Amino acid sequence: MAGSLEAAVLIGVAGLATLFSMFVVRYRDMVYASASLALVGLASAAILGLLGFPLVAVFLVIVYVGAAVMFIIVSVSMLGGGGREEWDDWRGLAAAAAAFSTVILLGFVGGLWQLYTAPQPVRLDSIALILTRDLYPVIIVLAAGLAATILEGIAIARRR
Repeated sequence: MAGSLEAAVLIGVAGLATLFSMFVVRYRDMVYASASLALVGLASAAILGLLGFPLVAVFLVIVYVGAAVMFIIVSVSMLGGGGREEWDDWRGLAAAAAAFSTVILLGFVGGLWQLYTAPQPVRLDSIALILTRDLYPVIIVLAAGLAATILEGIAIARRR
């Protein structure tokens, strides 16, 4: 039963990742496209976490959310915030109802709340040892990528 529930959740999250990636391409407003990119990153991180790679999922969340915030800041600073926005109250209500029903369906009906375990205390020296011993090359590449993103954002913002 638990395996089929995990497979269903994995398929659902993969569908959300596909949907959000279509939003990235569809939206013409850079702020909405960047927010959709952050949601793609969160869904991808959820997939990796469900597959058993929680550390990679955490780094993916950090990078995608950081990159999306950077894209939003750069696009607002370059283009200004005075774009036309179209409001559709029913679409927002439908999205909120879908999100609420998904949480209720997975949490209570699907029994996902039973999988929760209380957080265990973690020693910081053991985390530091794992990061410096096993993941040193990954941290170097991650730091270089984040530094390049920040420098690129600064260079684009200064051109304005």
